[in-house]
Amino acid sequence: MSKLLILLSLLSSAILRGQTDTTQLIQPTGKFGVGTVLYEWTDKTRDLKFTSHEGDKRTILVQLWYPAAIDSNSVKAPYSALSKDYQKTITNSYLRPSFNPEVEISNLVIIAPGRGTERFLYTTIAEELASHGYSVASVDMPEIGYTIYSDGFIIKPSKKFQPPRGMMGGPYEKVDQFFEVPTDIGFQDLQFAYEKIKELCNADPNGRFTNKIDTENIGLFGHSLGGRIAGLFAAKTNTVKGYVSMEGIPPRDIRYNGKMDMPIALLCSSGTWPYAKDNYFSIIDNRSNPVYMIELDTFGHNSVTDNPYLYPDSFNYEIDPEIALEISRNIVLTYFNAIFETDLNLMNSIKSIRQVKMTVHD
Repeated sequence: MSKLLILLSLLSSAILRGQTDTTQLIQPTGKFGVGTVLYEWTDKTRDLKFTSHEGDKRTILVQLWYPAAIDSNSVKAPYSALSKDYQKTITNSYLRPSFNPEVEISNLVIIAPGRGTERFLYTTIAEELASHGYSVASVDMPEIGYTIYSDGFIIKPSKKFQPPRGMMGGPYEKVDQFFEVPTDIGFQDLQFAYEKIKELCNADPNGRFTNKIDTENIGLFGHSLGGRIAGLFAAKTNTVKGYVSMEGIPPRDIRYNGKMDMPIALLCSSGTWPYAKDNYFSIIDNRSNPVYMIELDTFGHNSVTDNPYLYPDSFNYEIDPEIALEISRNIVLTYFNAIFETDLNLMNSIKSIRQVKMTVHD
């Protein structure tokens, strides 16, 4: 098996050993408390393929984190209410509190998870952003990720979207072709999620998000296949102002035709870089805006997720998982602060982060 396949395509292949001790997620650094709400939204225009009932429609899960007003009546949010693997994880979020009145309007960041992963595995990054005033939406995409609905129904990742052995070693044209179908499915999921979030902002039935989220200036964070999906969404949605991705790149025509009209931050572990640099340079060489190429020393493919922190024995990455998460959330926060404050000089602070090597292509 090629090293690149091991690094990139087996996103959820590690066997998670049960949590023996309660684990507290890393505390966010912002001044705001963090609230969270989970939605199940059904797209009546699209069918769900993998179901025992032919008429089922495609339903996505969207979890929102946001700056909240926390008081003595606030209820702590579970990491995942239904997943048996994460019952001993303690979050820093609270269930359904009011939006913090100090935040007049919040910038939106949408997270596109990697293949085989769940939306909540990015909670550390989401809580950090929300504590600094952002609203964050992470999207479970059935067939692409591992999806558990409120009634307990589970849709596992489709094996059709798992790259065959050796394919990730190239030629990369075949990789692009292989991921066309799941990328299109995920793109439509993000579009649908975005439209539903806009409806909440315009008229939330519960009044929590009405006029509180800026849906005309948004950011995207994608991981692995989610980075490809988010890249397509960024190229086709004129409200996207920032795109950052960990070891996931947009589809081929977008890379080679410079179709992403925003500053781009690309994250890559040092182990993956030698195998992936040609693909990254297909973006860099054809850029229409600055590209921040960030190499992460000793990181693993999943180091931006909570999994290595919660299950350290299931991953053999060299970097300490807590340090990796602190670096990841720092990079993502700094990038979006730079984008939305329109001061890209803030990106220079990333260069001082330990284990980070950043080159700027402008």
